[in-house]
Amino acid sequence: MPDKKTERESIDDVVKRLKKKYPDVGGKHIEEIVEANYATFKQAKLRDYIAVLVEHGSKVTIVAEKRKKK
Repeated sequence: MPDKKTERESIDDVVKRLKKKYPDVGGKHIEEIVEANYATFKQAKLRDYIAVLVEHGSKVTIVAEKRKKK
């Protein structure tokens, strides 16, 4: 059985997935969006789903920004 990933590794995976999904958005900007979303969960006591929530929130932000630019 593979070792469970750390929370940081999971967040880094989120960044990689979003960079692949949204190649037209700058990689650095995606990193900033993910880190900002991650920071909102700093005080969360239940940590199991942080990466999923961060990924969802980041996608929402990216899509909203893309719509605003149109």
